[in-house]
Amino acid sequence: MKKIEQNEWDLEDILEGKTLEYLHQQWFEINTKIVELYPDFLKSLKNFKQWIKINEDEEKISNRLSNYISNKANINVIDSMWTDWENKLEFESEEFSKKTFDYDNIIIKNEDTVKRYLKDKELIEYSRGFEKIFKQKNHILSEVEELLLTNISGISGQSEIFEILNSSEIKFKPALDSAGKEHEIINSSAVHSLLQNEDRTLRKNVWMSYQDAYYGFLTSFHTCLHYQYKMFNKYSKVRKYEDYISSCCISDEIDKKFILNLYSNVEEYKDVFVKYRELRNKKIKKLFNIDKIEPWDLSLELTKKQMKFSIDEAKQIVLEALKPLGEEYLEIVKKAFNENWISFNIKKNKRGGAYSIGGTNGLKKYYILMNFDGTLDSIYTLIHELGHSLNSYYYNKVQKVYKSVKIFTAEIASITNEKLLSYYLLNKYKNDKEFKEMIINKMLSDFFSTVTTQIIFSNWEYEVNELINTNQPFNKEIGMELYKKMMIKYKGDFKYDISKEPYNKSLASIYRIPHFYSGNFYVYKYAIGEMVAQYASKKISTDKKFISQYFNFLSSGNSKSPLETIKILGFEFNKKSNDFIKKGIEEILKEF
Repeated sequence: MKKIEQNEWDLEDILEGKTLEYLHQQWFEINTKIVELYPDFLKSLKNFKQWIKINEDEEKISNRLSNYISNKANINVIDSMWTDWENKLEFESEEFSKKTFDYDNIIIKNEDTVKRYLKDKELIEYSRGFEKIFKQKNHILSEVEELLLTNISGISGQSEIFEILNSSEIKFKPALDSAGKEHEIINSSAVHSLLQNEDRTLRKNVWMSYQDAYYGFLTSFHTCLHYQYKMFNKYSKVRKYEDYISSCCISDEIDKKFILNLYSNVEEYKDVFVKYRELRNKKIKKLFNIDKIEPWDLSLELTKKQMKFSIDEAKQIVLEALKPLGEEYLEIVKKAFNENWISFNIKKNKRGGAYSIGGTNGLKKYYILMNFDGTLDSIYTLIHELGHSLNSYYYNKVQKVYKSVKIFTAEIASITNEKLLSYYLLNKYKNDKEFKEMIINKMLSDFFSTVTTQIIFSNWEYEVNELINTNQPFNKEIGMELYKKMMIKYKGDFKYDISKEPYNKSLASIYRIPHFYSGNFYVYKYAIGEMVAQYASKKISTDKKFISQYFNFLSSGNSKSPLETIKILGFEFNKKSNDFIKKGIEEILKEF
């Protein structure tokens, strides 16, 4: 019987008693068979059914193989064995993909045949996936052009250049504290904890070091992003889209008007944000004896209370917090705890952060990696990732075909869990004024940092691409000035002169957002996740009838468009839903 380390995941379950080499051989053989079947997959209904079945089987094997290798690699990021496996799998996957590169072209050319096949009762459920391909018919190129684009994809290097600049090239000058002691700033992740230090001199010097570092690379970052956006837009126009952002919107089955409407909705939260900022600043001034709030004071916690929790205590808190979702949900969470879905332990060379795995079709366990450090934040991380894993559980259980979710809706289940934890803690510690205030501050801070801040980023990105597409100037000064404009639009006036040093340097930080360089216009989706989760958690806490809607949502996978999926919850992006959210935030603010 295999021995599993305490508080670690059971990855060997993925192999089902076989070896990694055996699983890889299965994957290689089924992909070879797919290539063999490819020329004749539309020749008959029988062939078409066989094609769909073998691709479903391949997805399950591929998910098992890629998850085993990537999760092993993340436990020890310097182990070359797993890097070699990742490189091997990536190369072989690309080689197989080249042999079926014109799949969408063939489907579109044979639309009538495919639609006739899809009338078969065994295949009706697959229609949505093929309809999405048919809708792309105006954006599919000739076979020669598609092959050319396949061969040159991923060679621009701008995203990689950004990663090198951001992760390796940027160096932060050590910061002095009030006693003249030097504090090393290893990377940008270390900045946040140092900005929470009670030593104000240290905080100021850390903030200055951070801004100086990014400002010093401003020209490089701007040039990198400018050329990246030009490439995204040219590539989109080659495919006959209006522009880069339009192409991303079509993929999510929305249009640009939806994005602009979302911006207007979030702008309505500005007055609530200003009230929150003023109240929070007032509390910071009092707690830390500060006369004037500066940017380096904004990360301070509103409590000096230190709380530590064991993993077992964290599990119990999570189970208590999720009780509103009912016994079945709790049983699956217990299953995750008892059957080793989660890697809790902090280890040398383990990947930082946390995630719940994607590509879950074919797996029995929906694994979570985290680095549990005993803090309250770790409990929030645990319940957040469980939200993702339970979402995977329900759509895999219910859906036959659409066993995944898009970024558009993916964060709703996880953030809803976080909100339920906050409601539970507020009730549990209702007589502890300091702790209660800390939770309320977290709820408000999370909402505005996710909704307001991400929309600032998104609106900036939208406007920059408009400048590029209309051949208007876009230099680093324009980029910084536009960021200032967005900050004022959504957060109100600054309390300091952002046009003067050292404050002006902070505007360069807009270029540090990695998502801008990815080729997928999506940071606004984080705001959507937070807004809908705010709505859903409130309904779960106040309306028992809503629970069935919520489970329908969790089970829906990609069977509907993202907006139709959200409508299952009774949420639409209109004034009524927006007012519901705003009212809920105002109620929380009253308790602050």
